[in-house]
Amino acid sequence: MSSLGSNQSVEVNDCLFCSNHKLEVCQECEFDAREDNDLTFGFDPNPNRASLELPAWTTNKDGILQCKKHSNMDCRQCFGWKKQIQKLHSAAKKAK
Repeated sequence: MSSLGSNQSVEVNDCLFCSNHKLEVCQECEFDAREDNDLTFGFDPNPNRASLELPAWTTNKDGILQCKKHSNMDCRQCFGWKKQIQKLHSAAKKAK
């Protein structure tokens, strides 16, 4: 489910992003959801991993955020966070 209802964060297919800029880590909003998102998908939190990027999106007539490419709020292709987080964790380990 994707929602724009929260003041600080927006949830997109079980992942949190800042509500203003749609970033997982937003310096301007002092927002960092990496730990929450890691735990949601069963990973040990790693503050050194790069942040997720929200692909092109739009909102539907109900104000629900959805991927622009498929017009789907639960799109596994565009919002497949677990696989993306796994890749970011692997890259962070290699960078050590």
